[in-house]
Amino acid sequence: MRKFTLQDGRRRFAVISCLLLLLFVGVILRLGWIQIIRADDMRKMNQDQLNAYMTRKQPRGRIVDRDGEELAVSIMTGSLYVDPEEMNKDAVNPDKRGRRNVQRLAAELLAPVLKIDTAELYETFCLKGRFVWLKRTMEPKDVERVRKIIKDNKLSGLHFIEESKRYYTKKRAAAQILGFIGTDDVGLSGIEYQLDKVLKGKDMAYSMTTDARGKQILGRLLDENAQDMQKKQEQLLTVYLTLDSKMQYVLEDAMDDAITRTHAKGAAAIIMDPYTGEILGMASRPTFDPNNFGAYSQESWSNKAISMIYEPGSVFKPLVGCMGLTEGIISPNTIFQDNGSIRIADRIIHNWDGEGLGPVPFSTIIKFSINTGMVQLGMSLGADRLISYAKKFGLGSPTGIDLPGEEEGILYDPKMMYEPDVATMAIGQGIAVTPIQVLRAICAIANGGELLQPYIIKKIVAPDGTVVKEGQKHVVRNVLTPEVASQMRNMMEMVVKEGGGKTAAIKGYRIAGKTGTAEKLAEGGGYAAGQYIASFVGFVPADKPQYAMLVMLDRPQGAFYGSQVSAPIFRDTLQQILVAKGIQPGSNEGLPSLEEMNAVAAKDKAKDKPKKLPQMLLLPNGKIKLPDFKGIDMRYTAELLQQGHLRLKPYGSGMAYQQKPAPGTEVDEGTTVEVWFK
Repeated sequence: MRKFTLQDGRRRFAVISCLLLLLFVGVILRLGWIQIIRADDMRKMNQDQLNAYMTRKQPRGRIVDRDGEELAVSIMTGSLYVDPEEMNKDAVNPDKRGRRNVQRLAAELLAPVLKIDTAELYETFCLKGRFVWLKRTMEPKDVERVRKIIKDNKLSGLHFIEESKRYYTKKRAAAQILGFIGTDDVGLSGIEYQLDKVLKGKDMAYSMTTDARGKQILGRLLDENAQDMQKKQEQLLTVYLTLDSKMQYVLEDAMDDAITRTHAKGAAAIIMDPYTGEILGMASRPTFDPNNFGAYSQESWSNKAISMIYEPGSVFKPLVGCMGLTEGIISPNTIFQDNGSIRIADRIIHNWDGEGLGPVPFSTIIKFSINTGMVQLGMSLGADRLISYAKKFGLGSPTGIDLPGEEEGILYDPKMMYEPDVATMAIGQGIAVTPIQVLRAICAIANGGELLQPYIIKKIVAPDGTVVKEGQKHVVRNVLTPEVASQMRNMMEMVVKEGGGKTAAIKGYRIAGKTGTAEKLAEGGGYAAGQYIASFVGFVPADKPQYAMLVMLDRPQGAFYGSQVSAPIFRDTLQQILVAKGIQPGSNEGLPSLEEMNAVAAKDKAKDKPKKLPQMLLLPNGKIKLPDFKGIDMRYTAELLQQGHLRLKPYGSGMAYQQKPAPGTEVDEGTTVEVWFK
């Protein structure tokens, strides 16, 4: 072995020095590359490692009525979260009161307020980590209760963050119109859905400092001041609706009363400006409170005013009359022979009361809603013209109202129509419409012939007052001449003054209108036995209308004619609105008082009544003995059953010939009696 020499040591030192130098140069180059070339990337990685980014929703823009009264606003409220590690430290490092199970105590105290199971809450408090949401956007009163519990019991680890919560100031009023939003601030129905992008503010990003494993270092989130958040709402767009809050309140109250009185399964009512198309009021039943929409059925979320399709019945007759007037087939004085029924092919169509008036002018056909005369007119028009005019009036297609969920309706293909189809369409059967379609078609009669596009968004206004978008009158087409419209207005006025719509009359005001009663369409096709749609549509004043209104009741129990249930609601509602708006009655209109009208109606009724009506016999045991309804029309049958608080399930039309239970049967109040008519 060669001896290690000094020269060898120098050589080895030189090698090691070179290696160290190379290593040093490499480190310098690496640092330079990291510090200079990849500086931005490394800073981002460090930022991501130290901060967890979160978003919080800004307040949404306001929704107000036509006069600026708030309907939907964003209020600031607390969202509760827990820092489990902070809470655990309270248990590990107890204060001078001694050791305590703070997780268990907090769970027991907070569970009733948060409406969360105690065991579930306890498990959440025992989790690892620094941040867990407990309840978002709590009610202000619940926030205060929780704050007090935290303070009184010195509970650590529980903190609030101020967030925006949507609040609907009128609760159930205009619920289907306004709609609601989800917890993620997305509009789910109504205007909230329709204008989601307009109403929604920008998401605000904020962060919490964490360690490399993502655990929060700071005990609380850095939060924007709640007052600043509230100011941000004032900087967003405001949506003005065409709704009048006072009218809407009256309408909502009327719908509640209608459901209570008639026990109907559903209802809808609309008030519209017949000259502009503005929706002044719109209500639907069943309804809900959008502040707590999850507690209600999805059916209650549906706006029946625009989404329910049904056969219009006799409210369609004025439109058919306008068709005949426009085509020159009839005039108001054209004579029709009314025999009480009419045969078309293999089908016999009866008048609603089974009676005939003999030779009568067309104005009387409209006034008393005589089916035989309308069938004769319908057959003269034919399938093609009936369908063509129905389309011109906007039936069978959406109106284009600025609300989601509008249905189209259904019209025949004229090539597929047989003679009985033509006949029944003339009396409002065999087609399906929506309430909003019917009202705007009637408004064309009211305003002199213009078919308007209804709208409910009046304007959208920026914070500085600039109008970003404004709803305007839009004439879809002219469907009538002023002369024809005037003739039909006069006939519809006589309906209320002297005909089947007398229950809609208001003392001192000229009212034009039309009643309607139709069998309800069954889901599987055909008709649902014993189920009816009762409606009334009209406008006031008859000569220069300011308001047009439709009332529709779905499956009223007991009395079901439009004149019996819908017309009185129309009258009572409109009367309140006229008084509230300061619209004075005309001085020379000569309408009788309601008492006088009721007396006249009673006299007319007695005139037409059979000499001997069967009697409802109330027995000592509380039961009712059923009479024989044979030979009695549907209206009187319904009235008799109402006397005994019994329900009618009718089949067919005309005069009664069979019933179940049989005559003489003893039944309890509320019993449904089936009666067949022909």
